[in-house]
Amino acid sequence: MKQYTSKLLLFGEHSIIKGSQALAMPLPHFYGSWKNTNRDFEKVQMELPAFANHLEVLQNKNELLCELDIAHFKKELAKGLFFDSNIPTGYGVGSSGALCAAVYDVFCKNKLEKKESNFLTFKKIFAQLESFFHGSSSGTDPLICFIEKTLLLESKEKISIVDFQQKNNYQLFLLDTKIPRQTGPFVNIFLDKCKNLDYFSRLQAEYIPDVDEAIAAFLSQNVNVLFGKVHDIGHFQFKYFSEMIPTDFRAIWLDGLASDFFKLKLCGAGGGGFLLGITFDFERTREELKNFKLIELFTR
Repeated sequence: MKQYTSKLLLFGEHSIIKGSQALAMPLPHFYGSWKNTNRDFEKVQMELPAFANHLEVLQNKNELLCELDIAHFKKELAKGLFFDSNIPTGYGVGSSGALCAAVYDVFCKNKLEKKESNFLTFKKIFAQLESFFHGSSSGTDPLICFIEKTLLLESKEKISIVDFQQKNNYQLFLLDTKIPRQTGPFVNIFLDKCKNLDYFSRLQAEYIPDVDEAIAAFLSQNVNVLFGKVHDIGHFQFKYFSEMIPTDFRAIWLDGLASDFFKLKLCGAGGGGFLLGITFDFERTREELKNFKLIELFTR
């Protein structure tokens, strides 16, 4: 069965709300796929029957933005269909996004082509689907899980596929905090902070340019500039996003800022989940952070 990968926001956490670019990519380390079981399937189906009923209500009101074969979906659920996923929930890596992508992919009768001219329509469709799980959704997570390409989000209205050739002299990695969290509360903290004019001016003058420059450096694989920009982003986040850095990880965050071989930044909304790191020496970093689970993003 086809696998639907999770997603990773590399750059643009929070700042995309205030005008920065963002860069997101599929995260094939975690994925889900459709499977069938004939025993205790109510336990593994979790919210799927309620999701199908929700979609049916929208369809009956002529409000559903795509033509889903909900009767077929419910029939398969009754026979034991479930979404088998190892994507961690509460980590911001697209557990519900992958599910929505899978529902659309299998049960939509008139799927759109996976081309850039359809991305904004996809976003609207996926936002409607994923809102069942989050109350509101931008639709971006399911889009990335469905397209399975690295996407540059230049604005709410401009999304494009980008390509890059990974160099071998550095590594991006994820550090697992083992702390599930919800995105909403940390977004609200950020928005409240932005009401302070001094804070917002610093964000515009320092943080947003660093994010945009980090994305440009990553896409061009200008590794030295990228390393420096992750340092600048991490420094700003430690100073101005402190509530979003779990207390037990602040010491190693500072160690990274002081070091010349690894740096840490938030990965998504913060508060837990993963931290994103960059290093020129992964083995040394793994030894330095041996008490934590690290995941290499790129195979060598």
